[in-house]
Amino acid sequence: MEVSSIRSKPTIFIGLLRSIVDLDLGKQLHSHAIKTGLTNNVSMDTTILNMYVKCGCLENAELMFDRMLEKNAVAWTGLMVGFTQLEKQQDALKLFAIMAKEGFQFDEFVFSITLKACAGLEDLEMGRQVHGYAVKLGLEDNVSVGTPLVDFYVKCRVMESARRAFARISEPNDVSWSAIISGYSQIGEFGECIKIFKSLRSKDVVLNSFIYTNIFQACSAIADSCLGTQAHGDAIKRGLVSYLCGESAMITMYAKCGKLDYAYRAFESIDKPDSVAWTAIIAGCAYHGNASKALSLFKRMLASGARPNAVTFVAVFNACSHSGLISEAKQFLKTMSSKYGVDPTIDHYDCMIDIYSRAGQLDEAFVLIKTMPFEPDVMSWKSLLGGCSIHRNFELGKVAAEKLLELDPQDTAAYILLFNLHASSGNWQEAADVRKLMAERDLRKEVSCSWITVEGKVHRFVVGDRHHPQTQEIYSKLKELKYSRSSSQDVVLSEEDVLHNLPERKAQLLDHSERLAIAFGLISTPCNASIVVFKNLRACKDCHEFAKHVSMVTGRELVIRDSNRFHHFRSGECSCCNYW
Repeated sequence: MEVSSIRSKPTIFIGLLRSIVDLDLGKQLHSHAIKTGLTNNVSMDTTILNMYVKCGCLENAELMFDRMLEKNAVAWTGLMVGFTQLEKQQDALKLFAIMAKEGFQFDEFVFSITLKACAGLEDLEMGRQVHGYAVKLGLEDNVSVGTPLVDFYVKCRVMESARRAFARISEPNDVSWSAIISGYSQIGEFGECIKIFKSLRSKDVVLNSFIYTNIFQACSAIADSCLGTQAHGDAIKRGLVSYLCGESAMITMYAKCGKLDYAYRAFESIDKPDSVAWTAIIAGCAYHGNASKALSLFKRMLASGARPNAVTFVAVFNACSHSGLISEAKQFLKTMSSKYGVDPTIDHYDCMIDIYSRAGQLDEAFVLIKTMPFEPDVMSWKSLLGGCSIHRNFELGKVAAEKLLELDPQDTAAYILLFNLHASSGNWQEAADVRKLMAERDLRKEVSCSWITVEGKVHRFVVGDRHHPQTQEIYSKLKELKYSRSSSQDVVLSEEDVLHNLPERKAQLLDHSERLAIAFGLISTPCNASIVVFKNLRACKDCHEFAKHVSMVTGRELVIRDSNRFHHFRSGECSCCNYW
């Protein structure tokens, strides 16, 4: 057209500028538009402004905005988008305030970007004012306003307001559903996430990849491999497995559901894993006690060019912790910053304290607490106290317990660890005093619970449970196993013992929740199938020995996940090598 001397029209330039993603080319078109006298037109100027925003050149966008003789809502919104993209949310809110002062007619897009800025700042007060403005204009039920409202309240952790905002959307779309599911996931209401997801699938509502990623995360949290596998298959059919983000969530889901082989296959299917994906599989291997595999993957990660982050090193330290790799962990802590460019945080030092404590190197753990460049937190002292309880260091344990209860007097785990420390040292009066103090302060730990999924149905058991329809067969199977129990003089009491006031350990060991779940698995699954049991608290030593015994006499593989890690029992041995 230029060569043929055909006069360009504003519509041609507007069409070209809307497609531009190259800043240099955009500047040339802008210059040409000025030369041909096509600027000082509100549509043209707004398009040029938006081009600069899209190309990330906010300085030119602001200059364009300031020189515009006439500004429409699109120009204002476009500049606000630019500010939010560069995380200058305060500047975006200033523009909104000017628009309100000058009496501009707001539309749903202005509210959408303004609420996004409020969400980025987590500015609850400002967001509520914007919400009120939207209500006055009757836009609250509009999906373009209601959805960012839900997202704003979710990010501000005001879930009740998010629920109400969602309920007022007249026609929620997939983004709306994704926002509310994400909110429930963040506050730990995973059952609600899954309930919504199942409802959406039954109604054949359009879904998106973010919804599936959230469902993978929910299945991780509740260890529901059945639904997780179904959601995975469903997402593949719909082409909605989010690249890297969704795939990483899937790796974590399979690992936490006890299917490490599936997690590894999901990881290997990724062409170019990023740091999050590498971290997910390393953490999965660490969680299952496979330290050598975790460290091998870490080496592969470095060789691939992916950069480890702070979370990656937490996973690496966890692998070392559950396998007693003290020297390796010390070297990682020493070289994290200089060799890998990751500054250690309190979390990494707490991991190192835990490694020392588990290994019985309690003096080294105490020295690290005293000399590390951070003030020790609850986890620092809890790790040391746990080690003192296992290795029966009463004097150091008392110090750790005092410091821990100073920081958090409501931490029930601290009392239980202190109780175990007294009990293992034979100080029964002091142990009784700890339990009395818990009662006086009305402190109760969550009830120990173990569960197993058979044919898609979850069966839950608590200590001493006799409510299951197959109770008689379960206890008969336990009796049949004829396990020789330990002496109460040589075993640290479990949280179940403490919480259920059962110091007579010999009389109640058979009733621990994981034993009931294991027995049910034995009578309810094929004789060549693995038995996978989940428990919300740490497994006690005697039940750990019981699982070894069962794996030996039945020839079955047992996989038990307690609050610390996975244990794989085969032929009378455990993958943790009695180190957990």
